[in-house]
Amino acid sequence: MENLAPSRLLKTRQGTIVVGVAAAVLAAILLLVYLSHYRSSVKGSTEPVTVLVAKRLIPKGTSGTALATQNLFVVTTIPKSQFKLGAISDPAVLRGTFAAADIYPRQQLTTADFTAASVGALAAQLSGRWRAVALPPLDAAHGLSPAVQAGDRVDVYGELNGTIGLLMPNVLVLASPTQPAAGSTAPVTGTYILRVPTGKAPKFAYMGQNGTYWLVLRPGHGATPTQPAFVTADNTLLHRGER
Repeated sequence: MENLAPSRLLKTRQGTIVVGVAAAVLAAILLLVYLSHYRSSVKGSTEPVTVLVAKRLIPKGTSGTALATQNLFVVTTIPKSQFKLGAISDPAVLRGTFAAADIYPRQQLTTADFTAASVGALAAQLSGRWRAVALPPLDAAHGLSPAVQAGDRVDVYGELNGTIGLLMPNVLVLASPTQPAAGSTAPVTGTYILRVPTGKAPKFAYMGQNGTYWLVLRPGHGATPTQPAFVTADNTLLHRGER
């Protein structure tokens, strides 16, 4: 009995050592796995990603096209951990959209900030010296309706006191009698809305009140410059050299 005690004690100690070593090995493995996941997590959160950030205030209703043409955003890189949910990385995503609310400087652009349509879409197509002016209702001959649509460009002629002249060439049509401004949810106005510079706006208003408009549709590409013209009964017939 006394001779067996040391042997049992030795076996018990060996078992304890084996269990301890196994536990230590398991703990080491778990620690290595944890450190590996931690390193991957840290590396992923600091990995740079591309995002669009507002350079200055973007008012509600601004179109995605205006954001690009007016240089209202910058493409930059930030750590992935700072990337907002729905943040936009590709400027192409903005095509056909409008700002749903004011977007402030240094704010990331997200899909939630934009909508497919806007009542304020007409104003979003204006900036600086450009203004929108509505023409009086025109018949099919004077307005070339319904061929002329929003997005087309026209030469605008006016007839006043028996004389027809070029009021302004290459004018952008913002809305037509049957088509609202691009992306707008507003109802159609039944008339043409044109984009003109501030200096021309009073002339368009005067012509609308006292004369008659004629719209001449321009080619979609490669249009040659339109020459100023004043036509009366005395010079209506074709002269030599005219094309």
